[in-house]
Amino acid sequence: MKFYAVRKGRQPGVYTTWPSCEEQVKGFPGAIYKAFPTKAQALSFMGESYADATTGLPPTGTLPTNDAIHVWVDGSCLPNSNGRLNFGWAYVILDGERELHRASGNDVPVEARRHRNVAGEIQAVLQALEWCRARGIRAAEIHFDYQGLASWVEGTWKTRTSFTQAYTERVRALGMSLTWHKVQAHSGDVYNELVDRLAREAARSAPGGSRDL
Repeated sequence: MKFYAVRKGRQPGVYTTWPSCEEQVKGFPGAIYKAFPTKAQALSFMGESYADATTGLPPTGTLPTNDAIHVWVDGSCLPNSNGRLNFGWAYVILDGERELHRASGNDVPVEARRHRNVAGEIQAVLQALEWCRARGIRAAEIHFDYQGLASWVEGTWKTRTSFTQAYTERVRALGMSLTWHKVQAHSGDVYNELVDRLAREAARSAPGGSRDL
């Protein structure tokens, strides 16, 4: 039996069959994965910080140990040489100072692209909260640099597009206890800089780019 570690793919984790691993990496830009004879080696390759896909839960020892689950999010929108736009999103989740998970991607809905960077930031929030919810995490502190992410959910800003309305409804429907912390972009915050870099890398790896809407 082999264990397939997907460090970068649609859903990072450890898989026990090649078809399930292939689903996560086939066609995914910059996918990073490797097969190992033991689960321990696969988890070591992952850095023991990603979800174990054989159980749907984080590997032993990586469940939250306190109430301070912190999530940093960011998005990116970059022009490419074809005169189009590439989109990216990224998040990192910490339990105190211990990293639980990080992910990035460039799958931004067509209807969201008019929002430029904000489209990626919204995707990052939704992806991160879904990851938390699936693992029984019911409270989190969100660190962000675009005020609308919090203000739409809290109702202090009106949602004027179908995408921001859907975002607001989805976050509220998750029923999580969320605390929002605005971070000044490019101010030297370590994790804000990290997700900014990951989002940019994801945008640069986007195939073809999207039309400048």
